[in-house]
Amino acid sequence: MKFVIRDDDLNYFSAPEDIDRWYSDIFAQSIPVGFSTIPFVKPTSDVYTAGAKAEEREYSIVNNEKLISYVQNNPLIEILQHGTTHETKGGIYEYQNKDLSRGEARRGREELERAFGIPVPVFVPPHDWISTAGVRAVEAADMNVIRGRGAGLRNFLPRLAYVSVFIRMLLFKLTHILRGKVPAYTKVLDFGKHKEVCSYRLEDTDVFQGLEYAYKKNGIFVVATHVHFYTEEKKERLLRLIHRARELNADFVYPSDLFDSD
Repeated sequence: MKFVIRDDDLNYFSAPEDIDRWYSDIFAQSIPVGFSTIPFVKPTSDVYTAGAKAEEREYSIVNNEKLISYVQNNPLIEILQHGTTHETKGGIYEYQNKDLSRGEARRGREELERAFGIPVPVFVPPHDWISTAGVRAVEAADMNVIRGRGAGLRNFLPRLAYVSVFIRMLLFKLTHILRGKVPAYTKVLDFGKHKEVCSYRLEDTDVFQGLEYAYKKNGIFVVATHVHFYTEEKKERLLRLIHRARELNADFVYPSDLFDSD
């Protein structure tokens, strides 16, 4: 079983201290963490912005030199792309927008790679929602996706790989819905021009059952959380997951490893 930690919403307004507070003991165990990072955050983005009431413009991660230096000096951190601005407009999440520009994901990826000087091959949709236009943008940026449990059933492109995944996921859902809550799928899904992996949120009531299910299937377990919205209770929950994963002899890997080893 492969175990991955995905932490969302790192951005220009974040600080190294935010990471250290909640992850120093996890790094001490040599466990990597993937930080889903917003390339161009705005004060109106629906994420942590340190209470900023600054000029309404894009604040690029490139300009947070302290955070960039911290990440570059921590080999256990992997940077993922988390949307482009993480804005919600009219109740529509950024990558849920059906009119999203084809070049938006590439614009964000290029900015992250310019900032950190490393490849950023994995994309995480804001709020785990992505439209078909969003999928096309991610594919144009040559990225793979980590999302919630909706992979395979919420989007469709006229492609044989999509038909195959749709049928597989529909059967998977029908099989499990009769037994209760449907778990996250534990294997990599190949859509032809990109691949996807499903994840749990740390707060999910069935997250521990999901870990046991992934172990049973010798598959993938991804847990998503948010560095800026941690509590002691949430941290204790993550540590219990890690402890149980160690008992199950899980491999703690970087998010991109899920696709490289597929």
